[in-house]
Amino acid sequence: MTTRSMNTVVILSDEHNRDVLGCYGDPVAQTPHLDRLAAQGTVFRTAYCNSPVCVPSRASFMTGRYPHQIGAWDSTSPFDGRQGGWAAQLRDLGHQVVSIGKLHFRSSADDNGFSDEIAPMHVHNGTGWMSSLLRSPPPPIAGAEQLAGQIGPGETGYTRYDRDITQKACDWLRNAARTKSDKPWVLYVGLVAPHFPLIAPQRFFDLYRDAEIPPPRQYAEAERPRHPVLDALRASSNYDDSFDPDSLRIARQAYYGLVSFLDHNIGQILGALSDSGLTDNTRVIYSSDHGDNLGHRGLWGKSVIYDDAVAVPLIVSGPDVPSGQRVDTPVSLVDMHPTLLEFAGRASDPDLPGSPLSRWFEAPNQDRAVFSEYHDWSSVTGMFMLRTAQWKIIRYPGYPDQLFDMQNDPHETINLAEDPAFFPVLQDMRARLDTVADVDQVNARAFADQQMKIDACGGVDAILAGEEQAYTPAPSQA
Repeated sequence: MTTRSMNTVVILSDEHNRDVLGCYGDPVAQTPHLDRLAAQGTVFRTAYCNSPVCVPSRASFMTGRYPHQIGAWDSTSPFDGRQGGWAAQLRDLGHQVVSIGKLHFRSSADDNGFSDEIAPMHVHNGTGWMSSLLRSPPPPIAGAEQLAGQIGPGETGYTRYDRDITQKACDWLRNAARTKSDKPWVLYVGLVAPHFPLIAPQRFFDLYRDAEIPPPRQYAEAERPRHPVLDALRASSNYDDSFDPDSLRIARQAYYGLVSFLDHNIGQILGALSDSGLTDNTRVIYSSDHGDNLGHRGLWGKSVIYDDAVAVPLIVSGPDVPSGQRVDTPVSLVDMHPTLLEFAGRASDPDLPGSPLSRWFEAPNQDRAVFSEYHDWSSVTGMFMLRTAQWKIIRYPGYPDQLFDMQNDPHETINLAEDPAFFPVLQDMRARLDTVADVDQVNARAFADQQMKIDACGGVDAILAGEEQAYTPAPSQA
């Protein structure tokens, strides 16, 4: 497909489980605006982040490179502009590239590549969450019980911040309609919902008062998958023991409410785009930095390579984007860099691992491989994923692999890695993963880099003594 250059609006949410979205098949989720965007455009049904945690995922999103290629291991290694990226490349070519809202980079004092950063949210104190470095072994997360204690209807700094972001994005679009430019612009909008705390504005919480929200999968203790790396993660990030049946229902209801709140805000932005008369010359991309486990397998938050955490929604719409199309070819957030360059009429670095998403508009069922990795808190070793059209392998250096048939077992309930009948598939997937990364070498490098930071901070005890909250406060709360 040949794409003409035009404006792009990129909307990135935080922690949106792909399955909680009407256009991805959830009969309960009330997401009319995103569903309409999907009906008008193309839905990528097999899309992934490149690390299931905010900071490394966003660094990959910006640079088009995998975390291990840029040393973005964990929550203490935020993007700081030195790695380049699509924003700087487009800005330096004369395009207006504006961000509004959550970025989760190091600081606005860095040159992050944008022409302007409006109401940015960056990592706390410019350093991020230092406890994410502690993996040998990981200590219990302080305040894990707060997840179950901060649920239900109400307002938070995040919901107020999202309203402010939405208003500023709408205002910017209305002003853009009155501004003449000979080059297409890019507007990035970073919304926080549905990131925890699981507190949704009353109006959106009440949408699901009588809804039959399905319970978490493999939630009973006997149903949960057993693996030494996952067992260590549960022991360190023991959120689930704080939930009972009532709070479990409230938490999931609030998450659905936050997704509808997100959808409402996106609807306002799309409405402003339409009212400004820019729709015929603007493409829209929606995605999220990672997913959320939502209690499945007794896990909450992100930080694993199961699809609940590592898969993301991805919708592309615009005047020349195929309408109502569903793409099964695997894609990932590193594809955003070449996509945004192409949409602006520019060429991307051929050495980048990604490809423009337009390539798959006319090839929606290709057997492509995509990659993700994790080196952050509660992981006793690195986690490395390769996903093809049918298979997913997860490698844990020093521990057993996992292999899933994603076509016949989309919820990853049966690990085939120890089944002799699937040994040829396992070997093939290992070989394909080896072409992307030497997992043992990358794993060792991640631990070595993190140990240097631990030593520079004065050791493990010094980090624990200075423990801060695990998530970044909204700018109004900082």
